[in-house]
Amino acid sequence: MNPQVPLGECVPPSTQYAVSVSLPMWEDNVDYEKGESRVVDRMVSGYPRFFIAKPIQALVTVVKDKFALPNETAMIFPSLKCADRCVAFIYDQAPKQQSEELRYVLPRPGQVRIVTHVVEPINKKAAALDATSNVLQVPVAIYCVLFPEDLFPLAKQYWQHTGDGISARLADHCLHIARVNEEFEQETVPFSPSNIGGASRRKQGSGYHRAPSSVTSPSSSTVSTPVTRSFLSAAGGSAEAAADGNVFSETKIEADTFVEERFGRNLSLKYSANMKAALRRRIAGALSEEEQKQGAQVERGVAGLSADDVFVATTGMGAIFQAHQALLRIGRGKSVCFGFSYTDTLKVLQKFGPGAYFLGHGEGADYDELEQILDRHATSAEEEPILAIFTECPSNPLLKTADLSRLRSLADRYGAALVVDETIGSFPNVDVLSWADIVVSSLTKVFSGDSNVMGGSIVLNPNRAHYARLRATMDAEFEDLLWCEDAVFLERNSRDFMSRVPRINANALAVAELLAASPKVAQVNYPKFTTPANYELIKRKTADAGYGGLLSVDFAGGESASRVFYDSLSCCKGPSLGTNFTLASPYTILAHFTELDWAAQYGVSPHLVRISVGLEPQDELLAMFQSALDAIPA
Repeated sequence: MNPQVPLGECVPPSTQYAVSVSLPMWEDNVDYEKGESRVVDRMVSGYPRFFIAKPIQALVTVVKDKFALPNETAMIFPSLKCADRCVAFIYDQAPKQQSEELRYVLPRPGQVRIVTHVVEPINKKAAALDATSNVLQVPVAIYCVLFPEDLFPLAKQYWQHTGDGISARLADHCLHIARVNEEFEQETVPFSPSNIGGASRRKQGSGYHRAPSSVTSPSSSTVSTPVTRSFLSAAGGSAEAAADGNVFSETKIEADTFVEERFGRNLSLKYSANMKAALRRRIAGALSEEEQKQGAQVERGVAGLSADDVFVATTGMGAIFQAHQALLRIGRGKSVCFGFSYTDTLKVLQKFGPGAYFLGHGEGADYDELEQILDRHATSAEEEPILAIFTECPSNPLLKTADLSRLRSLADRYGAALVVDETIGSFPNVDVLSWADIVVSSLTKVFSGDSNVMGGSIVLNPNRAHYARLRATMDAEFEDLLWCEDAVFLERNSRDFMSRVPRINANALAVAELLAASPKVAQVNYPKFTTPANYELIKRKTADAGYGGLLSVDFAGGESASRVFYDSLSCCKGPSLGTNFTLASPYTILAHFTELDWAAQYGVSPHLVRISVGLEPQDELLAMFQSALDAIPA
């Protein structure tokens, strides 16, 4: 196995736009959560919903310099709807999240505001002729939410929960436009004493102007925004603008992109719309590369499903958030989070809309309590019927699988929608769409595998009662905001998705059995061992179907044993999962550091080590895990 990646470096190493970061020692994770500078200051990357990527930070600095008042900061979004929701969230949550430890100064009406920033190349003719330029030839826009610095934690919550923020590739594209425009101005503006200063030259020579501020009351769901047009400062573009292949030149000047395209791994950006269509087809039918060539299809097991029932979001949490938003447009009731789900799923259900019930054990008496909740809401004159039941199959990090047949029966009886997150199981292994109204997934994980791009998917079951209204809502409201470069990388990475999953299945099974056989291990959470009957119900009947690549382990020696085991692993260590390489993390420390006791009451140990098994040779994997076990004192 490879040596440990140094603290703070991107994972995998030397990967542009990596979605993980190396936290190689247990204490590194603890200190990261504490905000210790020895860790935070060394981080060059991180999981993008938690760590704002360096290109985005640079673009925020430009936006602040241009638009912000003293003691203000900004967050940047790819659409006005996203920015509008962020403003509404800040105003809604500021009074709700007051505590003795943290007191927010409530923002005044209009103080949290949106600036729409439009940018375009100065020399459009040259951009159109430049075959090695990345400059868009049409005006594009980003949407900047400006707010007092002390409200940053609330804005960051919105960014984290919803996955609505711009991607790092979009931010870099914005900065690239700025650099190209500045170089053009430096070449074309004649020298004179009045334009020696770069700032004055840019202000006078770029055609920049700023419209007066105009922001409606925060109680309104629509915020009118001033529009600025700038030829020099960094700005970005919407996915809609990039969907037209003609706006991009044939290749990028960057060497990495040249190599990708030269050897046929990535297609040119002008095909991004085609790539999105290919992604939807692949998700609808789980097409492998060879099966695509032969025109065959691996059925999802749902009659009538088409690529038009698939919607590709910018992140996995974005898919969950958008699914919940669509449901709120057809109903007004609370939702139920069944089982201990990924942390932000519950936060989305609780903070957006009328709230949620949390049945965190996801087994036993929770089924009876779920039925009681559904019945109470269905028969009450004062409460709306339950809107939806959300569950993960299997769950993260305990790998429990809910009884989908029972949940489906309850949902049908009480008119609720059933939303299933299949990220951990992945659709080559499990068929959850047959049971669900909506299936969501994080394409960032095993679908991509390369840990260098974010994405999510929403799939609607055309045979369920809520389908017509959900489809109409999604067609009317869903925004295609996946940035063109992200779409190209996501398509490239997922071409061999179907062939990678069986190999990961086999490796993870071997690792799980090795760990389960050790007397130093108290428990291995893995679908084959955890609620196995429920998993077998949804497991596909194909020869390659397995139990996925994720497992978690708790040790008989408690925290000290977990620390030794984790520190001794010679694989990549950091956040995320579903990578082509093995990746470990002390999950509870990273996801629930401020609520360890709360998580423990649902069986999530504070000493849990989560392992996402990759594609390495199986004998090397087993040797590495055995070595880490041997390091734990008897």
